[in-house]
Amino acid sequence: MQATFLLFGDVVGKIGRRGLAKALPELKSRFDADLTVANVENLAHGRGITPQTLQELADAGVDAFTSGHHVWENPMGSPLLDDADWKKRLIRPANVDPKLPGVGMAKLNVKGFEVLLLNLQGRLFINQEAASPFLAFDRLWDVLAQPDGRPPIVLVDLHAEATSEKMAFGHYVDGKATLVFGTHTHVPTADHKILAKGTAYVTDLGMVGAHDSVIGFEKNSSIKRFLEESKAPYELTEGGKVEINGLAVRLDLHTGKVAGLDRIREIVDI
Repeated sequence: MQATFLLFGDVVGKIGRRGLAKALPELKSRFDADLTVANVENLAHGRGITPQTLQELADAGVDAFTSGHHVWENPMGSPLLDDADWKKRLIRPANVDPKLPGVGMAKLNVKGFEVLLLNLQGRLFINQEAASPFLAFDRLWDVLAQPDGRPPIVLVDLHAEATSEKMAFGHYVDGKATLVFGTHTHVPTADHKILAKGTAYVTDLGMVGAHDSVIGFEKNSSIKRFLEESKAPYELTEGGKVEINGLAVRLDLHTGKVAGLDRIREIVDI
């Protein structure tokens, strides 16, 4: 039995939310999608989540949500990470301080099959202390076996800055994870592939955000930060063109093997 998953990178602010809501119905129809996942660490004006912004994405048709180190930056979002209903499909990196709100893995049902969605965070160039994502995966793998002996279907969002760390992780879990998809850099990579032992991989899905921007943020506010060597706040564009970056993944639910990968890159006006 086959299924198709749609995966989207960091959704940046209101313009990203509106763009995905506009594009998603056609994309889900085109790929006959069974599960839709998006990274939401930048959902509420670029920093974290709020009840309203998360519900907006759920209403648009997103089934599950991953995140990263920015998810705790909006105080309105922390209670959502521990909410009994939301945390069934809203996760944060599993390898950070366990005292932080939230959980690192969600068990999802797709056509009667269990799909495990796991969130991990890289350690290079990210300003948040985290345990090794490699060893964290090993610890979790020991408890992921299916009772009927089938290989588990494991999707991993590795939220990391360094491409080398993401690539090394992909090869490390090759043959175990079903799919490893990178997030955080907001720039889509063209290296989607199936590795030697069968794990599907892409270094970064890319963002869902303003097309005429610097990684989703208003370009002049970003340029100013570099010219003045300052930490002035980023600004966000409210309207215009939105780029929708992601990946469509086709797999066999019985074997857990990926049969095909299609890159998604759409430009929509809002």
